[in-house]
Amino acid sequence: MTTDAYREFCWGAQLPEVVGGYGLLLGHDAVSGELFTAVLEDVEYVRLLIQSPGATVPREKITKVLSDWPALDPAAESVWS
Repeated sequence: MTTDAYREFCWGAQLPEVVGGYGLLLGHDAVSGELFTAVLEDVEYVRLLIQSPGATVPREKITKVLSDWPALDPAAESVWS
């Protein structure tokens, strides 16, 4: 069963809902300084990255790049606020 926040995230990111969910990484563009969200389908890989500060993610692992970071607070009115 998926939560409303997950459904809203998928809708806002224009991604299909998948059983295992998505792993999200907050990224920083070294040139522009902009923050972005990298979306990966490999949630276990994202869990491993948490244990490896400074690791680089191969581009082929990234499913989609979003120009902002969704608000994942369950009390938020919308994940895209």
